[in-house]
Amino acid sequence: MRSFNHFGVYGICVNDGKLLVIRKGRGPYTGRFDLPGGRLEENESLLEGLVREFMEETGLPVTVERNLGTFDWFVRYQEDTFTHMHHIAALYTVGIAGDAVASGITEFAEQDSLGTEWVELPAITLDSASPVTLAAVAWVNEGSLPREAGFFDDWEVKNLPLT
Repeated sequence: MRSFNHFGVYGICVNDGKLLVIRKGRGPYTGRFDLPGGRLEENESLLEGLVREFMEETGLPVTVERNLGTFDWFVRYQEDTFTHMHHIAALYTVGIAGDAVASGITEFAEQDSLGTEWVELPAITLDSASPVTLAAVAWVNEGSLPREAGFFDDWEVKNLPLT
């Protein structure tokens, strides 16, 4: 296995038993639910990156509530000379700021969000979501997150229909 590192910061936002997710349009999670979030920009803190990514991918301003920690997974994904992505994720809980209404996702060349939806927790499965989204569901349901790195050697990029 030869992996490349992908570090991102992600927010868990729950309302009425539903998790706020995006539909992924690029990369190893294409066609799956994913948490809003992603890579940091130059000279950007974790919290600044989380708030920016959330706004870009969901159109919603958020308040950061709690740092849950950093977790990692290895996902089979061919890119250049690599066979796997080592996904390292800093997870936070977030809330929607005030009475904010989504202003729409930001359009730019690297945008990988195809839109936002509130999804019932049982609909989020290994077949429909990214590992970081599955970890979020485990945290919501059980109050715990993985301690060991996860390995997804049979990973497939999906082309799920948009709802």
